[in-house]
Amino acid sequence: MVDTLRVSTFGRMRAHDICVEKGLYAAENIDVELDVTQSSKAQMGKLKDGTWDIVHTNADNVYWWNEDNGADFLIFMATPGQPNQDFMVRPEIKGYADLKGKVIAVDAAESGYVTPLRLLLKQGGLPQEGTDYIFVEVGSTQQRIEAMKSGQALGAMIGSEAANALAAEGFPKLDTINRLYKSYSGSAAARRDWVTSNPELLLRYLRAHLRGAQSAGARSVETFGWDGLHEMMAMRQEVGLLRGAVDAHRFADDSYFTQARAGL
Repeated sequence: MVDTLRVSTFGRMRAHDICVEKGLYAAENIDVELDVTQSSKAQMGKLKDGTWDIVHTNADNVYWWNEDNGADFLIFMATPGQPNQDFMVRPEIKGYADLKGKVIAVDAAESGYVTPLRLLLKQGGLPQEGTDYIFVEVGSTQQRIEAMKSGQALGAMIGSEAANALAAEGFPKLDTINRLYKSYSGSAAARRDWVTSNPELLLRYLRAHLRGAQSAGARSVETFGWDGLHEMMAMRQEVGLLRGAVDAHRFADDSYFTQARAGL
């Protein structure tokens, strides 16, 4: 019997494509229906209501939804890496001072890459949302690029590859969140009750995904990225958004990842 998993991501994952091409999902008797989301709030809302079984998302989104939106999500995979997000601005912006009182395009104002962006703005002399800057939620990378190009926004966090293309068009890189992290981890999460009810199905998905990531040349699948999760949570505390203790174990469990790794 083949089990169907509904998975949501930001951007199409190479590991997923390899799993399809090489039959790695089929070998685990699973079929994955992949959604590429345009908004973390839409993604996480649909995880909460059961539309998605699994999401690949910024761990900071999990923290916010668990603490402020009544969710009970569990991070079951955390892969060490780099955020690779640059703070891009329109050509007329020469420094942080030029952004005072201006609009910045974001995905979600309360979580994700906006959390380190708040720290960049604070370090740049703009500590107060609403007076020093205004966040406007427009969605994913392409929507943020379009908001800058149209003049709706003066700046935005942009993935490094797209940021390089923007720079070639004359949009300056004002800063990067890469410099803020000693450790960083991408993450995958599900509802805690779903994980409890489907442990073997989760393990089968993890084994296939990890094999696909290995085939893509990723070394990040070798360890669970606790350091990155803790550091992200500490940054959330630093900008005044965290409600509880800086302890990623509140919202993460590495046991499924460890079991899946052992089965490779």
